[in-house]
Amino acid sequence: MQRRTALTALGASMLGAMAPAWAQGFPSAPIKLIVPYSAGGGADAVARLLALGMGEELKQGVIVDNRAGAGGMVGAEATAKAAPDGYTVLFGGNPELTIVPWLHPKLPYAPLTDFTPVVLVSQSPNVLVANASLSAKTLRAALDAARKAPGGITIGTPGNGTPQHIAVELLKQQTGMDIVHVPYKGASPATVAALGGEVSFALVGAPPLLPHLASGKLVPLAVTQPKRSPLLPEVPTVGEAIGLMRDDDFVAWYGVLVPSRTPPEVVKQLEKAAFAVLKRPDTRAKFAALGTDLAAMPGDQFAQRMRNETKLYGDIIKRFGIKAA
Repeated sequence: MQRRTALTALGASMLGAMAPAWAQGFPSAPIKLIVPYSAGGGADAVARLLALGMGEELKQGVIVDNRAGAGGMVGAEATAKAAPDGYTVLFGGNPELTIVPWLHPKLPYAPLTDFTPVVLVSQSPNVLVANASLSAKTLRAALDAARKAPGGITIGTPGNGTPQHIAVELLKQQTGMDIVHVPYKGASPATVAALGGEVSFALVGAPPLLPHLASGKLVPLAVTQPKRSPLLPEVPTVGEAIGLMRDDDFVAWYGVLVPSRTPPEVVKQLEKAAFAVLKRPDTRAKFAALGTDLAAMPGDQFAQRMRNETKLYGDIIKRFGIKAA
């Protein structure tokens, strides 16, 4: 028994000694970046920019693999169950990492323990907008005007259980107004609904809104985050506009994560490559053109943000009994 224990300890020490040497040769093959959303969307576009740059930094191909389905859960599960060797990486967002644990009790992965966050890449502001035909141009005036109109206050979002839906429920509770949440199947349909006057307002991420904000067809009233977005610096926060939701941060973010137990040396190399891309002079402008802000948050801070946000969403979901679609 003692001999077996000694051999086991020897084997573990040899593997430990070999790990840094093996990591020095990383990567020796192409890396797969799993994007749990459809090709052609805003998150996919950011992921492809990052993949191209990281491939240049690592001197190895970084191939985008779109695994859409189940609100991001398909791609997240595939990454969580992949070998923890750095060759399978997730480009994940808050829906599948901080919200779904509260909406799907039988989730096939545990976001806070099955992944090691590498770097938070970007975040897009969620913007509350109104059709330009609404005469009021401030959030307070717009809410008052909509309350008096037939049908009252209706706010379209990309769907049930999304960050936007959760923000609407909190706004409804804090204002005491009779706000009707109207879920759509994505940000684009919710944007179209606001353009056509089907709903009083829409709360969606910035990417599909930008052309309509530029044309003046939609009016931005507020962003649902503690500070103004660099992407839309002239748009006040909900806290500035009506004194509510001052500390709540409802943005759509995306970051790089790897399966837990990935060697720290490999995680460091991936983090270094990602940061090199994010620090390039033209990256911020490229992200802005896609409707997203540069985040560039290191892995330890990213992990803490995930923990904080998971608690925030969990508290609100339980309080208001929010269900998945």
